[in-house]
Amino acid sequence: MLIRESICTEVSSREKQALAFLDSLDISAMKLGLERVRAVLDTLGNPQDAVPIVHIAGTNGKGSVTAMLSNVLKVAGYRTGRFVSPHLITVRERIAIDNESISPEHFAKAVLELKAHLEALSWPREDWLTYFEFITILAYQYFISQNVDIAVFETGLGGRLDSTNVVQAPVLTVITSIGMDHMKQLGNTLGAIAFEKAGILKETVPVILGGNLPPEAQSVIVKQANVMSSPMFQAHTDDLIVEPLLSSAVTGLVIREVSTGDSFRLSLTPPYQKDNAAIVLTCVKQLREQGFTISSSALGEGLATTNWPARFQLFATERILVDGSHNADGFSALAEALQFYYKDTPFIWVLSLRNNRPFEALLDLLDAFPQPLAIIVTSSEPENLYHEPNILAKSLEEYYEGFGLSETPSIKAVQNPIDVLECLRAELGVNLNALGIVTGSLYTAGSVLEVLEN
Repeated sequence: MLIRESICTEVSSREKQALAFLDSLDISAMKLGLERVRAVLDTLGNPQDAVPIVHIAGTNGKGSVTAMLSNVLKVAGYRTGRFVSPHLITVRERIAIDNESISPEHFAKAVLELKAHLEALSWPREDWLTYFEFITILAYQYFISQNVDIAVFETGLGGRLDSTNVVQAPVLTVITSIGMDHMKQLGNTLGAIAFEKAGILKETVPVILGGNLPPEAQSVIVKQANVMSSPMFQAHTDDLIVEPLLSSAVTGLVIREVSTGDSFRLSLTPPYQKDNAAIVLTCVKQLREQGFTISSSALGEGLATTNWPARFQLFATERILVDGSHNADGFSALAEALQFYYKDTPFIWVLSLRNNRPFEALLDLLDAFPQPLAIIVTSSEPENLYHEPNILAKSLEEYYEGFGLSETPSIKAVQNPIDVLECLRAELGVNLNALGIVTGSLYTAGSVLEVLEN
């Protein structure tokens, strides 16, 4: 027993060292470009090219597609790596095999070994990796060390200069959607953003496109696919009919392919997941063409058992719904899902917003519904990247006062996620027919989930 405690203490200490080092890299630091990542990977034997990879980019939907596809591959019997960002509660979520996050022990060992490797290179500090670049390389190394059969990688930002874009020959590339987000880094037009996303295309490698790309964006991607001689396959969302699952035992959606008559259950409940499921179905068809064995039963089970937290996640007994939407297109999809399931339900909102996104994006979301009963404004870490809650709350007060109504919603600014939940629960306690909705940031969603689940 004492030996076991000693080992646990040592692991905990090493994990703290690893986390402290990652904190020193600054999670908000961003240096677009591939030179540093490629240089380090060269010194490690280029592990990124030793495993089959599906590479996924897109403004919205790439996380859900990554989650569904990796789960389908797992159910089909493949040892499947998954790399996503950002994380909700712990950075270890970003690197997973068969849906299991890298363990604290493996994580600490991998971080400290890669840190030591970088130190041994004696490169100038300005040439060191950013936080995201370091985690990306960690994922490649871990997947190789654990003998994965295939890995599904979600880009962080954009595609062309994203640190995941160092794989020479992925088995598939995927672009889920194109919308106006991260304009400072990616450009101010849909065409410019599409060009950055299309940077993940590789010569002769098939590319899967989401079914609802804006024409301006699609034309850019088609042009790049032609340049790269990349076979292009578009997901046909019009071929799918989506219906709510009418069962008290399980939740989700039923999607039916009109052309084949096949039907599948999605565990993910928002109607917009139909579009993401269509992408996954198209990916599976192409992977089968490449020799991957994915049966219809594995496909069905994989879609039906995908768990993806903070994506329209309902805590029914609490009457709280947590959703990580954080840009205009995401808010539009959230509004569609809320109208699909909760058309006549009064809402109490918990809102946060990164300061690189306009206040008007939240107003468009709120305007899709009757006046809320209350709004709680918060932020997340690092605080300097968010609209300051008191200022955001004041702007919302002025917005509702502008309607000249006799009553305006209660609006409060609350910082700590524990206090946020206490405040929300108090509001729900006096509004028994209301639903609490937490949205605006994946990190805020993660902070609230951590409290809800403990």
